[in-house]
Amino acid sequence: MEKSDLELIEKYAVDNNELDRLHKEHIRLETEIEALQAIKIRSPEESKKLKELKRVKLAGRDRMEEIFEDLRKG
Repeated sequence: MEKSDLELIEKYAVDNNELDRLHKEHIRLETEIEALQAIKIRSPEESKKLKELKRVKLAGRDRMEEIFEDLRKG
C-alpha cells in the first residue's frame, strides 16, 4: 500500500468505519495469503482458498480506492 494511502487511513479511519474495517480486513487477508503462499505443495482446497482470499482482498482494495478518491476530492 502506498504511503499516501496509509496517511489517508491514519487520518480518516477513526471517523470512517468502513475504511477502518476494510483496512483491518486487508491486513488479515494479507497474513492468510502469505501463510498459504508459503506452502510449497498446496492441496486443492488450499489452492481454492488462496484464490478466494485474493479475490476478496482485491475487492476490498478496490473499495478502499473508491474511498480514497472521495477523500482526496475533499
